Amino acid sequence: MVTQVMLSEEERSDLISECNSMGGLNEWLENLNRRPGLSELDVRLSKLEPNIQAIERCIGYSEYGYQRNIINKNEYYELVAICWSSGQETPIHDHTGSDCAFLILAGTCTETVYETNDDGLATPTLSREYKPGGICAAEEADIHRISNESNENLINLHVYTPPLRDFNIYAPAEE
Repeated sequence: MVTQVMLSEEERSDLISECNSMGGLNEWLENLNRRPGLSELDVRLSKLEPNIQAIERCIGYSEYGYQRNIINKNEYYELVAICWSSGQETPIHDHTGSDCAFLILAGTCTETVYETNDDGLATPTLSREYKPGGICAAEEADIHRISNESNENLINLHVYTPPLRDFNIYAPAEE
């Protein structure tokens, strides 16, 4: 299950004032007036110097599943800090109509990539871990699951282009 929270104007302002590079990313996204490409996002995210303490003060976790903390969005992008407690995960999913790039801010992120079989069931093909500073990107048709398999909290900063509106959820194939 996912919880979604839109940061208030005050929380967003506090975050951007305490995390200059986050403010720069937000300003770039706001002024772009088009859908940014994954290679552009990779460059921007790789230069980000997050203030983890400020981010943790402005976002939250949910005991019922991961939490999407929406920092800002317009018609071209959605900037989201997603938080997982230990053991939380997304369903197996794609991003119909949206690409996604994200930076691991804290914790260890596990991405499991899937392919579907003839019955439309998802079979894992690859699993990789990302540490703080790692960047992951997924095109809209990519099928994956993001999980926190560690004993610490996980925070990822996601940029969806355009904002995530739809996705498909896949059932796992029998192993």
